[in-house]
Amino acid sequence: MSAPTAPRTDQPLVIGRIVHYVSRGSADGRYPSTCRAALVTAVDDAGQPVLVVFSPEGFFFSGPLPHADATPLAPGTWHWPTIGEDGSRCA
Repeated sequence: MSAPTAPRTDQPLVIGRIVHYVSRGSADGRYPSTCRAALVTAVDDAGQPVLVVFSPEGFFFSGPLPHADATPLAPGTWHWPTIGEDGSRCA
C-alpha cells in the first residue's frame, strides 16, 4: 500500500478551514479518543484555533486548541486531514 498522504503544512489556519479534532474520549475508557471533523471558527493571537467539532451525536465548540505534533495524536488537539495507509481519514 502507499504511504500516508502528508498533511499540507503550508496552508494558513484561517476561519472556515476544515481540520480534524482528536476527541478526549471518556475517563473510564468506554469511549476511546477518536478523530472528528471540525471547522475553524476563530484563530487566537497565538495562532490556535477555536473549532466547532462534528460528531454523530451532534456538535460542540472547543478551543483554543494546540496542534497535534506527535504520533500518536494527543487527545484535545487538532491536525490537518490526512489519509492513512489503510485508507483511514485520520492517520
